[in-house]
Amino acid sequence: MATFNSLVSLLHQPKLISSKSPVSLFNRNPTITCSVHQQPPTLTQKLQNLNSEFKSLPEAISRVKRLLHYADLLPPLDSCSRTEGNRVTGCAVRVWLEVKMDENGVMRFRMDSDSEIAKGFCYCLFLLLDGSKPEEVFSVGAEELSELSIGVHVRGNSRVNTWQNVLITMQKKTKELIERRRNTRFHGNQGCLSNRL
Repeated sequence: MATFNSLVSLLHQPKLISSKSPVSLFNRNPTITCSVHQQPPTLTQKLQNLNSEFKSLPEAISRVKRLLHYADLLPPLDSCSRTEGNRVTGCAVRVWLEVKMDENGVMRFRMDSDSEIAKGFCYCLFLLLDGSKPEEVFSVGAEELSELSIGVHVRGNSRVNTWQNVLITMQKKTKELIERRRNTRFHGNQGCLSNRL
């Protein structure tokens, strides 16, 4: 009992408590670690953070630099996925988008572009929507990403059109994927019913 009380009294001495090493009964200076499991940010929080980040960069050149930095962070898309079927239409540059749903029912996106600025926009959308539920993907509107405008207008807002077209295509392909899964389940169940009859 004396050992337990000694340990308790040592733990209550603030100068002996550190967050760097774990508690050990064999250590003369026991310490405590505490890990806090934070919830991942919600889609609303991600949108607010992204808009705040770009709003804090008033100069167009600063926004371009940020997008170029983000272009480097975009996860790679396999070259075999750069097909016409994965092309995003309506963009002044070439953008490819691959859409999948994982076993947990969340959306997974892979993107690439032959433009570094477009890749930066793609990374912003990837950051927002990869790992989201389908209904979250559908909930994002172009107006909610208004701060992504970099203030450089070439060919009639082509850069704005690029990220909007990518977003619309993400939503469209998500819807198509859900429909295909629904049809597969329906036809699969029909096969099971006919086998029973």
